[in-house]
Amino acid sequence: MLFRRVFKFTLNTVRHKSRQSNFEYCVNLVKNNDYDSYLTTLLTPKQVLRPAFALRAFNIEISTIGKSAVDSRVGEAKIIYWKDQIDKVFNSLNSSSTEQTARFNDPISQEIYLMVKHFNLSKARFSRFIEAKKNFLTIQQFKNCDELESFADFSNMSYILFNCLGVNSVDCDHAANHIGKAQLLCFVTKNLLKNPTQMVYYLPGDLLIKHKISQQDLFNFSERILRPKRQNLKNLAFDLCSRANDHIRCARNLNDKIAQNAKPILAGSISCDVFLSKMQKYDFDLMDPKLNSNFRTSFLIKLILAKLKNNY
Repeated sequence: MLFRRVFKFTLNTVRHKSRQSNFEYCVNLVKNNDYDSYLTTLLTPKQVLRPAFALRAFNIEISTIGKSAVDSRVGEAKIIYWKDQIDKVFNSLNSSSTEQTARFNDPISQEIYLMVKHFNLSKARFSRFIEAKKNFLTIQQFKNCDELESFADFSNMSYILFNCLGVNSVDCDHAANHIGKAQLLCFVTKNLLKNPTQMVYYLPGDLLIKHKISQQDLFNFSERILRPKRQNLKNLAFDLCSRANDHIRCARNLNDKIAQNAKPILAGSISCDVFLSKMQKYDFDLMDPKLNSNFRTSFLIKLILAKLKNNY
């Protein structure tokens, strides 16, 4: 209860300072779609908390675009929409009108406009993110983990927050790069059997071949089909988790070189750490029902400790 009150107080303080509902919309979108990211983002330095939630919300809008035959046209339309919105945000910067936010069709675009204007951000990172998702919709499969991790790097929003903080450090970028890759690897592993028809597109082809699992096995997902391949799935999960763990270790080895105000931006490593510990505890068995148990208490404790010790 104490932990929850601490987080609630932090959020309420920011909300009272904001006269606009756009920020609250972004906060609620993140809270309802990715609660762990919501808690992690609350650790962000106050001066960039609002941009952090806007970026998280933008990330959710793009990342939740599906890749099934049913979703493809909707996905393409959303990609076009957000490309147009980002173009409009940066084109509007040259306008002398004082009511720019009224021109945008949704709260996220309005928040991005304010963020870009206040922090004088570049368009490149936003465009790379959208382009990466657009390209993802056209491929059948990543060939290997390197391709998957390249996609993760293009989707990494931490670089923009470093710019907002005025942090220009190769070490910070390097740590964020590793954590972003670990987050995607953990995301794919965590959701592999929860949403197999979507996660199958993320799984590198070389790993599926190595562990003798076909895309069709996952498209036609059922416990009856996959139970004979339970050990294969454990081995696949172990490889993904091992790679994610290596990235977390590399990022944390840079801890002494990271600016103090930049460390909360890297707190995404904590949720990865908790998930990887849980996977190890249950022998990387994705079919073990205990994996669905709630580990939020340990996650909250680690978040609090990271805040107190100012590490990630």
